[in-house]
Amino acid sequence: MENSTADTILQALSKAVLFFQRHRIPYALIGAMALNMYGRPRTTLDIDFLVLLDEKGVDNINDKAASDNILIDKEWIKSNPMLSKSHVRLSIDEITIDLMLPGDDHDKQALKRRKKKKINSKMIWIITPEDLILQKLKVGRPRDFEDALTILERLSGKLDIQYLERLAKRLGISNELDYIQNL
Repeated sequence: MENSTADTILQALSKAVLFFQRHRIPYALIGAMALNMYGRPRTTLDIDFLVLLDEKGVDNINDKAASDNILIDKEWIKSNPMLSKSHVRLSIDEITIDLMLPGDDHDKQALKRRKKKKINSKMIWIITPEDLILQKLKVGRPRDFEDALTILERLSGKLDIQYLERLAKRLGISNELDYIQNL
């Protein structure tokens, strides 16, 4: 990735975090940027967050974003109407910022378990590696399995395996966790 692109992504990350702080929106960095902290880094041109908003909060995000000169991707939501109450797509300096609302109790718990990490000299809330593995396994695409596996490999001996196994059982993804643990 070019330095200018990486710099633009980091600037957009900082602006998104300031937006969450200003509007008191609980958040955790997820997706490929979180993966870069815990697993095998991979290039990404967007930033994903898990945010604690309800449907009213999603409706209000438009006004809040506009007041902060952040664009709402209205074309994306027209193309994805089933996601309109669970996902918001913003644009900051032409970088896509995806905000996902908790889809289940695990996502809410993941927001409570989040940790602060330093990224580009800024402290940012980020999902724990265990919760990122579980999120990846819930989605279940081949790329997500690979991502989860890289976290297991990189943080071998440092993960709370009991937590992973307990939550995987509760979420109905024990077979998926067993699969990546036995590769």
